[in-house]
Amino acid sequence: MKAKYDFKSMKDLKGNQEEYILYPKLVTEGTKTLKDIMYHAAHHSGLNESTVVGVMTFLEDVIAEFLASGYNVKLGEIGTFSASLKSRRIKDKKEIRAQSVHFDNVNFKASNRLRQSIRSKMNLERVEPNRSFRTSSSQYTAEQRFELLTNYLRQNGFIYCKTYAQLTGLLKGKATAELRQWYYERKIDKKGRAPHIVYVALSEKQG
Repeated sequence: MKAKYDFKSMKDLKGNQEEYILYPKLVTEGTKTLKDIMYHAAHHSGLNESTVVGVMTFLEDVIAEFLASGYNVKLGEIGTFSASLKSRRIKDKKEIRAQSVHFDNVNFKASNRLRQSIRSKMNLERVEPNRSFRTSSSQYTAEQRFELLTNYLRQNGFIYCKTYAQLTGLLKGKATAELRQWYYERKIDKKGRAPHIVYVALSEKQG
């Protein structure tokens, strides 16, 4: 089975960050779970599913214990796990307080052997057009989108972020950010609490 990829427009990470260039990016087929690993192992290695579950559960506990004790964990030729920390912003060592330092995340560095194995097995092909990455539509200017919003609110009274995204062709994240911006600029109002926020027109008193 071939892995699918497409190109996604992103800021130039190695050059002028004001410019956008196209980067290749995998189009995921989904996520394989422990159940998938169990099934695969049972049909390709002779191990039974309960043995795989027991080993995986044991590994989870031991890795967590070792990381919490300050060790890095090298898992065979898969790679190495390490823990990272975070704290409040500190400019002077005199400001350091033990209470302000906390666990942040788990980092993983793949081994050279794993990377080489993936490279040798991976066959790539361009994804079908109907599965390519969506981008926000540019068919309307900001002024035109606000006019669409105003007309919609006049007819319906309120609008959800999802509906605004469908109305304008924006991705949901950009649609949400734009509605928030107009709310902060006091061009529209909002009601409710997340995740049930709706946006409404300003009342005459507010306007």
